[in-house]
Amino acid sequence: MFEISTLLVILAVYLLAGIVKGTVGMGLPLVSVGLLTALIGLQPAIALLVVPSLLTNIWQGFFGANTVALFRRFWTLLIPTMLFTWPGTLALAHVETAYLSALLGILLILYTVLSLSRMEFHVPVRWEGRLNPLIGATSGVLAGLIGAFTVPGVVYLQSTRLAREDLVQAMGMIFTLSAVGLSISLGAQNLMTADLGLMSTAAVVPVVIGMVIGTRIRKRTSEQSFRQIFLIALGILGTYIVVSSVASLV
Repeated sequence: MFEISTLLVILAVYLLAGIVKGTVGMGLPLVSVGLLTALIGLQPAIALLVVPSLLTNIWQGFFGANTVALFRRFWTLLIPTMLFTWPGTLALAHVETAYLSALLGILLILYTVLSLSRMEFHVPVRWEGRLNPLIGATSGVLAGLIGAFTVPGVVYLQSTRLAREDLVQAMGMIFTLSAVGLSISLGAQNLMTADLGLMSTAAVVPVVIGMVIGTRIRKRTSEQSFRQIFLIALGILGTYIVVSSVASLV
């Protein structure tokens, strides 16, 4: 089990991650795994993510107005995302975590650059039948490897030009099913211990508190300004993780 000082830092990280999610509608995995990887390592950081991610996204994803229509359109994206967390966590259990941590850092930087540059991609509906399974499988593997639910799944969903509310719900769907697949896969690989499961459950409390704070921030400040600060911080964090991972390998 973690020391008291480490436990307090973990709870503080999840409070911050909850604030970010409440303010911009996403960012829980990126913030929590990114920060905690630098503190406790990649494997336990991913394990701690499971319960907060599942409980905070299930309502967003499956209790909206267009659940059936969105699932019918994107089930070939969502199901592979859940299933392919298995090979991802299999690699997580056997590959040198410094390489995977570096990959996480690179993806954080990539996501920051794409978001700040406001590059717009557009995927025609006629392409979705072919791209959904490919993007879903890639998202699932990366979720299992490094706990990143955002790339490429969310970028892809944004490129389909969904209406704002449908996009938020679809993101909730992919986050929820990623968390389900991740929890099963981690358990099967013995990467989710009882202590980590208990701590993951406890992390729900600061996340919910943070989301309440974040919601109030969103109502009182410019979401765009906060998002830019968040993305810049994410890029700096990604750079730090890459540098520290490469240094540990050297």
